[in-house]
Amino acid sequence: MGQIFQFSAPGRTEISGNHTDHQHGCVLAAAVNLETVADVKLNGTNVIRVFSQGYAPVEIDLGALFIREEEKNSTAALIRGVAAAFARRGAELRGFDADVRSTVLPGSGLSSSAAFEVLIGTILNELFFDKKLSAVEIAQIGQYAENVYFGKPCGLMDQTASSVGGMVFIDFADPAAPVVEKLEFDFGKADHALCIIDSGADHANLTH
Repeated sequence: MGQIFQFSAPGRTEISGNHTDHQHGCVLAAAVNLETVADVKLNGTNVIRVFSQGYAPVEIDLGALFIREEEKNSTAALIRGVAAAFARRGAELRGFDADVRSTVLPGSGLSSSAAFEVLIGTILNELFFDKKLSAVEIAQIGQYAENVYFGKPCGLMDQTASSVGGMVFIDFADPAAPVVEKLEFDFGKADHALCIIDSGADHANLTH
């Protein structure tokens, strides 16, 4: 049996600055203690196979990393977009099987899609690119995959908060080079807690 590698990426919450990342503004955001994790094993093929609990398996041929209109708004689009961005940077990608499970519930406002993008980006960066990319660069690749391949015009806050981790201040005056500052703050000592409320609503149909 081949070596199994383990990876994870957290969900995120915005503390201040909802959507100001779109407007080149400043935000406060933080990773949460809910995460998307993967057990990864190289499979000796040219295909990425992702098995996510509760979802149909997804397969991506690394020889066909072009945009597919029929894949818009799908997990396959996110994987293909992240892989394409790494391939363009010179990464020598190989096929792997990833068993994925997540406590970042879809539609919960905790950026399950960003956590997944960062997870795939971290896998490719560590296994096939000698960890050359920074946390912010992995976040930018995730945003690219979501914007161009998935078809959602998201900002960069979600991916950056997930990729960098902890609590962060981010200045998006230059989205190509955001200024990220990690902050130390203990919510427990300040007698504060973050409460997530299931409102029963999501923004899946609001892209337009």
